[in-house]
Amino acid sequence: MDKQAQMLGLAQRLQHASSRRDWQALGRIDAELAAQARQWEGQSFSAGELRALAQLRQAHGDASAQCRAELKGLEQTLEQINSRQGRWQAYSQSNNWEDSR
Repeated sequence: MDKQAQMLGLAQRLQHASSRRDWQALGRIDAELAAQARQWEGQSFSAGELRALAQLRQAHGDASAQCRAELKGLEQTLEQINSRQGRWQAYSQSNNWEDSR
């Protein structure tokens, strides 16, 4: 498969996995992309390949941004859970105190 087709295929797969929020697939595709980029290092690119590379960069940037947004949401959820933990423990202890009477 030529470089242009590989780049476009990777871009399409990144977009698809990102749209499905398939984090495992994104991780696999990202690893595949990293390995492929090492193989492309030092090679020359045609105009078509450069356009495909721009699409691939855009797809990778979009997927990365989505991952960062998801991570931020998860961090906020964990912060909320941690902030409530003390209240849950106090509630639990107060219920245990009532039961021990």
